[in-house]
Amino acid sequence: MRLTVLGCGDAFGNGARNNSAFLLSDENEHVLVDCGATTLIRLKHESIALEDISTIIISHFHGDHYGGIPFFLISSLFEETRKSPLTIVGPANIKEKIFQLQEAMYAGTGEKLDQLDITYLEYGRDPIEFADKKLIAKPVEHSPPSIPHGVRLEWKNKVFAFSGDTSWTDNLLELSAGAHLFICECNFLHEQAFGHLCYDELVERKDQLMCENVWLSHMGTEMLNQEISVFNKLTDGMKIEF
Repeated sequence: MRLTVLGCGDAFGNGARNNSAFLLSDENEHVLVDCGATTLIRLKHESIALEDISTIIISHFHGDHYGGIPFFLISSLFEETRKSPLTIVGPANIKEKIFQLQEAMYAGTGEKLDQLDITYLEYGRDPIEFADKKLIAKPVEHSPPSIPHGVRLEWKNKVFAFSGDTSWTDNLLELSAGAHLFICECNFLHEQAFGHLCYDELVERKDQLMCENVWLSHMGTEMLNQEISVFNKLTDGMKIEF
């Protein structure tokens, strides 16, 4: 399995980093975890055909995490007409949220989404199983109206975990347990504030994280400028085999 970091930035583009978007790939298929506003540009930079992306998983309803979906869909409608099915998974009312965003960004195109073969799946208490994948989503601590979740994807005998945006919650331990790769947000260096994690707090809890590799994402300026000795920092364009 390979991870391509399309974007690992925060909402403000600190460090000139793109919005949250992580591409998981095997030899035949791509799965997109988050689809921030800059995602289509980054996919084109990596020469990834949208047709080859089978699934989009959305952590929560903030623009730097799902604001790229209208660009993805208009390209699929008008640029290179998509023929293959697409599964979009996310928090409650994801179909309605995507329609509303589509209309807000490109008025009149919402109704055209019916031309695409899209299956919408919502997070719930039970794991979501589709095709050869198993997805577990757990609520996390971020802006409540955004319906924030962290996710754990089990696919092809590999486990990928993603915190989404959150302050500390023990749900992160369950999501990341035994993961081959865990991407965890780390917005701050020292400051502890609701909705985001800080590096000091993660270092204190490192022995609780029972996973193989922890990579930090969604870093603010102070974190980006700080040399660290525990965990690893993601950068846009990075590719990780796991």
